Amino acid sequence: MRRHTAFSLCAALTCAAQVSSAGIAPADAPKLPAEDAGDAIGALITRVFESSAPAVVRIEAEDELGKVSGTGFFADADGTIFTVSSVLGDGTGITVTHGDRKMSAKLLAQDERTGVALIKVDAPEPKPFLLQGDSAKLKPSSPLMVVGFPFDHEVTPSFGLVGGIDRKANGKFFATTHIRANIPVQRGQGGSPVLDLDGAVVGILVSGFDGGSGGYVLPIRAAEKIHSDYARFGGVRHGWAGVTLQEVPAVEGSRMAIDVVDPSGPAASDFRTGDVVLQVGDIAISEPEDALDASFFLTAGDPIQVRIARDGEVLTLPFTPTEHPFDRKPDLQALGPGGLMAPPPANASP
Repeated sequence: MRRHTAFSLCAALTCAAQVSSAGIAPADAPKLPAEDAGDAIGALITRVFESSAPAVVRIEAEDELGKVSGTGFFADADGTIFTVSSVLGDGTGITVTHGDRKMSAKLLAQDERTGVALIKVDAPEPKPFLLQGDSAKLKPSSPLMVVGFPFDHEVTPSFGLVGGIDRKANGKFFATTHIRANIPVQRGQGGSPVLDLDGAVVGILVSGFDGGSGGYVLPIRAAEKIHSDYARFGGVRHGWAGVTLQEVPAVEGSRMAIDVVDPSGPAASDFRTGDVVLQVGDIAISEPEDALDASFFLTAGDPIQVRIARDGEVLTLPFTPTEHPFDRKPDLQALGPGGLMAPPPANASP
């Protein structure tokens, strides 16, 4: 019944978007009366909101300017919470409100590349948590919901659509692909879960744009890397390949070739200048921004397979990224596409 209702909603949205008789309308789209479409939309939003709200929490902290607040949600039954660093103040004195109960929370990990943070409350009883969805299935016009705490109000649903899948905004590259959500964003909703119409989390609201008319959403797969790194290593553990890439004429569908191999890096023994990179792990490479996604999901010490084209052959080589050898990470904006796989600037100090 749940899937049927979701289909009815999508059909209703499609029908509502149809234009005059001179326009184009899908021949097979079921046509629902306006009142039925409204009822279907309202019932589905209510169902998703009511089922997800018990796992969403208000977060309060202090910074140098005073009180800050935002939203988070339980990632597991043990009390681990996803949120964003901007609502945590100086990282001490964090308070979580869940229902009518206030609890102290401790900071577990923060990722400076995405702004995502993990905090934890003591959980004498299992906490309700949200199941993860598949953000890879989203496309422009896919419906989304945000459930969060705007201003000082109670937990609130917001409904909207995917506006786009973006690699950069305002001329700056994201650390990994973000979802552009056409959903009103208000102060206090940072860190909110972004849900599909099955009630599964597809991302975390990390920022707003255009005066709150929309927001950027980090896909849940990227947030889960932070969670997994902490569970395994006690902190975020991004991997480093030690190569820079450059654009070349397409080979096997990819325009990205290795330009420089750091002789002290983990790629030095098996990779060469001129190798055209086709796939890194499970991420296909075809254009510059693909390298950002691929490098974000590298984890130091975790072996992967890298597929390349070299001298007319396609090779699959084993590769294990390492931790970055410098305390100061490369400047993402200075290096541009592919930069996260690169060695640090020449003036970086060990």
